[in-house]
Amino acid sequence: MSVFGAFSGIFTIFLLFAAGFLATKQKVLTPEHYTFCSRLLTGYAIPVLLFENATRNMTVPFIKEMGLLLLVPFAIQILSFGVAILSGKIFGIEEKRRGVFTAMFSMANTIFIGLPVCTEIFGDTGTPYVMAFYLANTTCFWMLAVPMLARDGSGETPSMLERLKKSFSKQVRGFLIGSVVGLLDITLPGFILSAAKYLGNLTTPLSAMMVGHLFATMGKDAFHTDKLVRVSLIGKCLICPILAAVMCIALQVPQLAAGVFIVLSAMPVMNQTVIMASHYGADDRAAAKGLALSLICCMACIPLIVYLVSALY
Repeated sequence: MSVFGAFSGIFTIFLLFAAGFLATKQKVLTPEHYTFCSRLLTGYAIPVLLFENATRNMTVPFIKEMGLLLLVPFAIQILSFGVAILSGKIFGIEEKRRGVFTAMFSMANTIFIGLPVCTEIFGDTGTPYVMAFYLANTTCFWMLAVPMLARDGSGETPSMLERLKKSFSKQVRGFLIGSVVGLLDITLPGFILSAAKYLGNLTTPLSAMMVGHLFATMGKDAFHTDKLVRVSLIGKCLICPILAAVMCIALQVPQLAAGVFIVLSAMPVMNQTVIMASHYGADDRAAAKGLALSLICCMACIPLIVYLVSALY
């Protein structure tokens, strides 16, 4: 893990952003393509990527080495969520917008942005830690953030069963199946693993180009913000990484895992925050602006975060 590697990884992602941005401006990448790519990634590429990685990395020795590290992302997410609620009260965020604010502040875009960024910075060896953080982030989003988003809007909170079902996504299932294969030391045919690797390799370029498409469609309006968006960005880019760093130092988390957890805590607003805010009639416009601006702010902060992690460890 190095600052140069972080800059290199971020520049790679930004070039892919630019490709998506230009393709959208030239009408090569359309909203229909965006929908197709989103479904391709969430339904096939990402689950297969996590499956293939788990077959290689989720071994019995690795699980023994991780031990309680699997619980650290849950501690980070719950702490961040609590601080977000407290910040909403301190800064006087309107009651009917606190669900959106809290989700923007504390929940991270772990898969679409976090996975490609961490792969560029830490390599494949960091992917199991990304998945551990993703499990915590997804669980906390559906169990803690979604009920608050529902109260912002319609007030109809989804049932516990529905939230559990949403938490157990295709990505989670792909990772868990791959983990079983790895832990049982099952040897799969080479052509299956090769096909899985090819499909999984679509994740980074397609995810980054989709973000570029999002920027191209939002226009200048994304930069007109209010207090909710500004404070949530401070929380996302500054407070959450600090909380993660404190937690990792206190629990003596090893460097690689700590680096992944701290970087992921600074990832942009979750796509699902915008989707669920719209679904429940909450302030989805603020969530969309937060998503766009947090992409810029978080990408700019990542090299500094990697430098600080290297200095701490």
